[in-house]
Amino acid sequence: MAQNMQFQNYTIKLRIWKTWSVWPRFCTLQGRTSRRGCDVMKWKGIYSHRIFTQLVVFTLLISLIPTLSITSFLFYKLENMVKTELSNSYRQMTSQYIKNIDEKLTQYQYSLDVIADNTVILEALVDETKSPYIKGEQISSEVTKSLLLDRQKEIRNCMLYSDMDEYPVYGKRASMVKEAGHEEWFLRERAVKEGSFSYISSAGNIPVLSFVKNMENVNIHNYEKKQLGFLKLDLYMELVFKPANTDHEKDSSYDVIVYSDKNELLYSSAPRKDSLLDAWLNTEDSAELLDGFTVKHENLKESSLNVLLLFDNHQLAVKQQTVRQMVLPILLGVTLLIIFWAWLYSRNFSARIGCLVQKFHKAETGDLNIYGPIAGNDEVSELDRQFSHMLKKLNTLIQKNYIRELENKEAQLKNLQLQINPHFLYNTLETISSIAAVKQVFDICDICQKLGEIFRYNLGKNYGEFVTVAQELGHVQNYIFIIKKRYGNRFEVFYNISLDTDQVMTLRFILQPIIENAILHGLVKQTTTGTLELSVWEEENCLMIRVEDDGIGMDIQKVEELNRSINVADNLTKTGRNIGIRNVNQRIKLACGDKYGITVKSTLHYGSQFDIRLPLIRKGEKTDE
Repeated sequence: MAQNMQFQNYTIKLRIWKTWSVWPRFCTLQGRTSRRGCDVMKWKGIYSHRIFTQLVVFTLLISLIPTLSITSFLFYKLENMVKTELSNSYRQMTSQYIKNIDEKLTQYQYSLDVIADNTVILEALVDETKSPYIKGEQISSEVTKSLLLDRQKEIRNCMLYSDMDEYPVYGKRASMVKEAGHEEWFLRERAVKEGSFSYISSAGNIPVLSFVKNMENVNIHNYEKKQLGFLKLDLYMELVFKPANTDHEKDSSYDVIVYSDKNELLYSSAPRKDSLLDAWLNTEDSAELLDGFTVKHENLKESSLNVLLLFDNHQLAVKQQTVRQMVLPILLGVTLLIIFWAWLYSRNFSARIGCLVQKFHKAETGDLNIYGPIAGNDEVSELDRQFSHMLKKLNTLIQKNYIRELENKEAQLKNLQLQINPHFLYNTLETISSIAAVKQVFDICDICQKLGEIFRYNLGKNYGEFVTVAQELGHVQNYIFIIKKRYGNRFEVFYNISLDTDQVMTLRFILQPIIENAILHGLVKQTTTGTLELSVWEEENCLMIRVEDDGIGMDIQKVEELNRSINVADNLTKTGRNIGIRNVNQRIKLACGDKYGITVKSTLHYGSQFDIRLPLIRKGEKTDE
């Protein structure tokens, strides 16, 4: 009720202040307008229209003509640039394509040279002790190893044909010359000579590019060469000459036609354009422009093949259209932008006044939020700043009263909760322990005793923020005793203490959450008996406490996430399995400094390690408590 009355008083004051603040400035504006009336009369014809219309017309006159001129010049330059870049691109693509083909064919020829000089193959061809099939498998294996494994898809076949009838050989990649007589390519005169040739395979009408390499054995005594046979490597022309970007784009940027010296069409990446080969061959000057295509011709001398690269000139029209589509929207956008800014500027002043009036109306309804300030340094912006300052002070006062009321109610609730006598809990535990003793359930007696000590440690008024290490260890031992009663012999606990725990101080309640985390999330989840080791020692004038277990552990990602989360203060309000460790770490940093805290290390399936670094405080020394 008091807050409502106070708010109503402030609302009345706000209305009074607004009235007296706006009125003098309104009068001032009216006075300035009347004094300048005579000067404006002579411009009556110009100013007879709304300022919005005046600004739009003036802006279009001074900006539209230069804009159109600059746009026309830019469009002309961009079209020429597109033509030049496209022509250069065709030359570069042709050069790169032919270079790749030459490198590819050179590598295949080198593979044949390696196979022809393979001593294992040469010795196997004249070996009369082994079976023809054993020699065939040995030769086939050597041939396969010498091929380009990264281009297996392009290789149709690679065969060694032996001319040594007295030493027959048969295998996957080895056979006799007389067996090759049944092949269609063998009837060609040049098939048994070194070099290359191409043909259309009758099996599937597949164009094939073949390389032939003679197999010769040199007599080291008289240096005479003996013909042992020849190697034949078949390549799929479709895969060898396929445009490089076919695998990455839906449509290739160019097409390829391959034909022989006899003008025989061998391969075409676009069968619908095969007629262009005849048209190009019939032209006398071999023009680059042909039926809407740019033609680039190259000759592969080593393989006696000719290559045509066809670039569709439609790309030029597309790019020119793209330039138009890019320039015209820019021109339209600039025009609209000019109109928009003229409209925005002409409406700016009235909009600022309207914004201020709207703030007055919101304040009258009880909305005391401060919205965005009105930009500028004139009277309107000054009035807005003063009004916002008043709202801020008024809102702060109301918020303070509201928070104070909430704090009072919360304090009253806590006082009611604290009125419960802790001795009631101790007496209840004593009663449970007595009943258990009568019933001879001594485990319950022990649990009640340990639980009572935990309550005294938690609720005891004689303890401060800092306690001795011995007292903190005693609290942990009571907790471990109760936990072991629950889980039995699922884990063992060892203590490694290397200092006088009665003379060294530590923060209270920092070990139990970490011990609980190690047991519940590390040890009891494994099937074997685990080990928990608690170590306390002095290091570089610091108190070091380590909790180490051999439980299930954590992977690297979880360890990094845990170390990051426990060191971020903003996460204190979040819930989760690590909230206890996070709270302990933040308590240490708040009480002792940022250089102290908890560090977590863990390895999956090997356990976890929690290192706590605290300042070394002797008993009797002054703390910041």
